[in-house]
Amino acid sequence: MNKINSRYKLLAMAVAFMPIFTNCADNNTKAIVNLPAEPAGLGYEKTIAEPDVVYPLPVVDNFIAQTGKDAHGNLINKYDRAVNPVIQLLKGFDEVWSLGDAKWANGEANGSGPKDRFASTHIVDAAVWRENMSYSLRVTGSVPGYERSYQDALGAYFDDLRSKNNSLIDGLGPLAEWYKQGSGAHTLIQHNIADQYLDASNEKFFNVNEIITYEEMDSSTASVDSELGFFVKFLNIMRGPEGTTSPAKYFYCSPRPWTMDDNGNVRQTGTIRLGSGDAREEGNRKMGQRTIPVYDSHIQVVPALIYSLENRGRHKDCGFPSGHTNAGYLAAFAYAYAVPERYPELLTRAAKLGEDRIISGYHSPLDVIGGRIMATALAAAYINRYSDDADAALANTRKYFEARIRDEKSLMQYAHSESADDPFADDKANKAYYREKLAYSFKQNPAKAGQEMIVPKGAEVLLKSRFPYLTAQQRRVVLYTTGIDSGYPVLDDSNGWGRIDLVTAADGYGAFVGDVYVNMDATKGYFSAADSWDNDIHGKGKLVKSGSGKLVLTGSNSYSGGTVLNGGTLVAASSSAFGSGDVFVNAGAIIVRSKKPLVIGNHYTQINGTLSFDLRGHNQADLIVHGDMNIKAGNVLIDLETADQFKQGDTLAIIQADQIHGRFESAVTQDDRLLDIVYEDNRIVIKL
Repeated sequence: MNKINSRYKLLAMAVAFMPIFTNCADNNTKAIVNLPAEPAGLGYEKTIAEPDVVYPLPVVDNFIAQTGKDAHGNLINKYDRAVNPVIQLLKGFDEVWSLGDAKWANGEANGSGPKDRFASTHIVDAAVWRENMSYSLRVTGSVPGYERSYQDALGAYFDDLRSKNNSLIDGLGPLAEWYKQGSGAHTLIQHNIADQYLDASNEKFFNVNEIITYEEMDSSTASVDSELGFFVKFLNIMRGPEGTTSPAKYFYCSPRPWTMDDNGNVRQTGTIRLGSGDAREEGNRKMGQRTIPVYDSHIQVVPALIYSLENRGRHKDCGFPSGHTNAGYLAAFAYAYAVPERYPELLTRAAKLGEDRIISGYHSPLDVIGGRIMATALAAAYINRYSDDADAALANTRKYFEARIRDEKSLMQYAHSESADDPFADDKANKAYYREKLAYSFKQNPAKAGQEMIVPKGAEVLLKSRFPYLTAQQRRVVLYTTGIDSGYPVLDDSNGWGRIDLVTAADGYGAFVGDVYVNMDATKGYFSAADSWDNDIHGKGKLVKSGSGKLVLTGSNSYSGGTVLNGGTLVAASSSAFGSGDVFVNAGAIIVRSKKPLVIGNHYTQINGTLSFDLRGHNQADLIVHGDMNIKAGNVLIDLETADQFKQGDTLAIIQADQIHGRFESAVTQDDRLLDIVYEDNRIVIKL
């Protein structure tokens, strides 16, 4: 992705001295009488204003309150919603479940938890609370017809006890092993996924479906003194003290699923004692004999985790928001910023960690949603506050990884090379999985659907390394056009943080709600040299592409404002890549690379530049223009490397239009050979 294919450089030389080979059909070509104007689009660029909020929002300005101090260093009550912006973001939980303690909710919350925690609790929305439990029951294998697989249970075990910084490493795919080597990161957990295949008599055999009487411990082992030290420093910043879930946990203090019955009510039925009193060493927590509370619940906690159930008393063991999920997402945002080539994969890995919290029996979907919302806001706050460290981490990882690539692949290509160890290789599957986990299986409330998307202050920084060629305001528009709809529990009251879909946003605009001007400088490399927008883009705006970089459009696009190319390369990788409007080429190269013929919804005008075809062997023209084809100058380039099904002497229609005006200056192959080009009434044909 760092270099535009050098074969297009041949065109400048070819045009200078090549004769035009034609036949008598040229007489059918009409001259251009009135050259069409460029597509008008909407006439403006969309801007997304920061929402009006009251203190303690926005999070990016006031997240220091999480530590119990204000911006001036004065002590505050971090458990008070009036001063803590994270607790404020999660207020939608009040519409589902309530502790029922007015004093607690109005400033008296503290880190010890409410002593009479369940004395006045109230299920506010019984349907949502029941669905919350229903999902937990299904994925823990507690409902007839559903089963929690060994692999799911083992994955949940790892994501419970492993450092979240370590859990996220497999989201790096082919880069994961290099990362471990360069950072020193390694897990202290003694088991791995292969343990399930060992014989039960093997001393390394580990059965996650049996109760164990010790708890394995892990830590973040990456070092700031390693080759990836700048990244490790940034990762440590992103896991800083402001990221704690404790204030929100104790403020809302909701029960965990393993303590609730099928309807979400809590009733303790007794206790059980586990263990013999002996404690296993080897770096694990000494557990000995433990007393575990028992509740009227069908939730099945992963057996190997039962011994580590918290037993701090009913008033302290709180569920919403999930701390593990929050920590996992914060780590994911650090990795994704510094390795944006794996951005959607890393965020999908964080979503999988959240799902594992439900599979374990420790958390419910609402807990996980709360953890994700909190982490998204805090990640933006950290990156905004520590932007120099974030950019140093980005430079550090790129220099480190590129030094190890031994072939001509770009970092983007290597990061997506085929690997048996990449569980997140399917982009479409990632996008579907991540969006599903934004709202889980909760039913959308139609009365609350259709609210305008809110983009919080500072959220655009989350996409800064992924779209370095876009302005901050353009990245806000990307978030605006890719967010999830309203009408789901907790999300609507999160000031927009809960509705942001960053995996979809990583694929570019979801709509052109204003005209979009993109200037890509290939000399800056990486995404500025070449990028791909893979969403289905709608809207009434136009796309204007400038600069030397290459942009690929792969979606089923319907935007109607038109497409203008002023420089660089624009690749049509789908039949509707350019939407339904006019296409206007002032300079640069249009490449037709769609599996089906590229359809232009109205007129195509070429002032200069190149129209290139990767021939696919269609039974009709590769470019179909539902309007006039206007050619003032420029060239046609045919890539015969993609046309091995053709032979010398074949005649191929490459363009079909209502009417054709003007002629190209030449038609050449990718290796600079001349082709015979024939103009008919409404077709342009080339002879191989």
